[in-house]
Amino acid sequence: MKKNIFRNAALLLFGFLVLACNEDFLETTPLTEVGDASVWTDVKLAEAAVLDLYQGTWAGTLTREETTDAFTDQAVFTHPGRGVDGYTEGKMNPAGNFMDMQWFSWPQLYPFIRSANIAIQKLTINEAEMDAALVNRLLGEAYFMRGYYYTQLMRQFGGVVLLTEPLTLDSEANNPRATFAETVSQILSDLDRAIDLLEEAPRDPARADKITALAMKSRVLTHVASDLYEPSKASSVSTIASYSNPELIGWTSGSQLQRWEAAKAASKTLLDATTGYKLDYTAPASQEEAIQNYEDIWLQGDQNQDFIWGRLVEEFGFGSRTYPGGDGWSQGPGMVALYHGPNGYHEWAGTTPTEALVSKYDFADGTKFDWDNPAHAAAPYDNREARFYSTFLYDGGAWKQRTDDVVKFDKFNEIQTGFYTLSDGTIINGVDTRQGPIEDWNGSRTGYYFRKFVDPNQPASWPNDLQKVDAPYIRYTEVLLNYVEANINTNDEGEAITWLNKLRFRNGLPAVTASGSALLELYKRERDKELVNEDARLFDMKRWLEGPQSLNKQVQQILIQATQKPGTTVADYRKDTSLFDYEYRPTNIVFENRVWQDHVYFMPIKQEEIDKDPSIIQNPGY
Repeated sequence: MKKNIFRNAALLLFGFLVLACNEDFLETTPLTEVGDASVWTDVKLAEAAVLDLYQGTWAGTLTREETTDAFTDQAVFTHPGRGVDGYTEGKMNPAGNFMDMQWFSWPQLYPFIRSANIAIQKLTINEAEMDAALVNRLLGEAYFMRGYYYTQLMRQFGGVVLLTEPLTLDSEANNPRATFAETVSQILSDLDRAIDLLEEAPRDPARADKITALAMKSRVLTHVASDLYEPSKASSVSTIASYSNPELIGWTSGSQLQRWEAAKAASKTLLDATTGYKLDYTAPASQEEAIQNYEDIWLQGDQNQDFIWGRLVEEFGFGSRTYPGGDGWSQGPGMVALYHGPNGYHEWAGTTPTEALVSKYDFADGTKFDWDNPAHAAAPYDNREARFYSTFLYDGGAWKQRTDDVVKFDKFNEIQTGFYTLSDGTIINGVDTRQGPIEDWNGSRTGYYFRKFVDPNQPASWPNDLQKVDAPYIRYTEVLLNYVEANINTNDEGEAITWLNKLRFRNGLPAVTASGSALLELYKRERDKELVNEDARLFDMKRWLEGPQSLNKQVQQILIQATQKPGTTVADYRKDTSLFDYEYRPTNIVFENRVWQDHVYFMPIKQEEIDKDPSIIQNPGY
């Protein structure tokens, strides 16, 4: 057994006891004296142990400056030296010289799997000593979380070491990787078990319940039906085609069509089991209404019908254990504005949108945006689709009240990511640029910032009054999109278009008229836009074999030059086409030397793990 995988297991157990056990227990029994038997016979301690399994979910979207979109064409991480370029430049290697984010870390996720195994074993043994409904709920959550962590590993590595019993530190080092098919089978078994056990569990957006498990099953089956795992499609990838153990990274038998049928059925089960948000339009919503619809979904958080499961800022569903999203320093979704906002608001521009992402957004009438069209290029931020205005902060866009020390540079509370030349030759560097007067090292490299997941009514006053915006891990809309994709791949375009139009109408876009390959392309870009910064694009670009399309190009910034018109008077600069002529020019920047390498379709297993257990076979290309 790879001993380093489990070296912190005991510390994890006592860590969650310190965080989550009740005050009465603290008053009667020192934590250092808590025995294993006490944990699994005491209702509150047992629940605390299961709730600790959720700690590993905090490593995904919105919990740090580097979102997974920064590993794709959709965004870039502003600050060098964090290891993101290990992926975007294809430098991943088994020595581990890359960013060890938990969402792709083999050794960081296995302790949670071990904890889930312990919970399943102990709850099964002791179920007669506790309320049956509670045992079913806790067991269901443990099975769900084990399936969730194996899903995270499967989406990065393919087949992985499958452990379903709590091995000990002195176990033998002989646990080879399961095949991809075996890994998927184990995940689906865990999710099906969770669905059964959670049948009567109360709906809880911070904890797993039946709806959560159904949604996760849709995600898994959609993922594994995709081209990355289908030999007839993946053979176009050099490292996959030459790999000597194809059973570890994909299917070696069965029908892709049947897998898409399974994904379709799972997605429809969830769609029928609950409801989404404002999917009953019969024509496109107005622009104003559509903007509000999209903002509602993430500003309302767990109060919105679209929210299935995620991290709740205020209480996270753990009783007295709260997540500080208000005053004081915190981590995660309470920090989103600070992590990704403009330097002109004393924020950090951690992950910022690329022009490649911005260009995916159509005009409000459904016309595609095209920089080669002079009319489009002259006014690129006018009349774009509703989600554009809910997702981005762009030059001239209205935003929050500036802090007192910045008002002298911007009296109108507009984003300034351009360079403005006055009639006397004076050049004003926008306050939100890397050449601006406020913390220029935190300026965007692309000329854009993310607005999505930022509370527009929360003052920019870090470090106090941090925002309270929940982070979704999975939404109803993702499952709707999964269902559309499955229908396209099973040649039921009519059903696909019906459901895709529900989403487009909510977002103010016209009905779909495309078919065939054009419909699939429209769907993919619709998914990209809808799920920005929700841990989707990285996995989608891989499963669609779009790695080269995503990363074989350099990041572009938008250069904005404004020149004051002759005979006009300007006291304080603001965006005004009656006073300035504007020129917009997408330009490559020299920052990351982005290049796609086929081997990063799968992550490398750290060599230290293989050294501990030589039965583990490395992934292709490493």
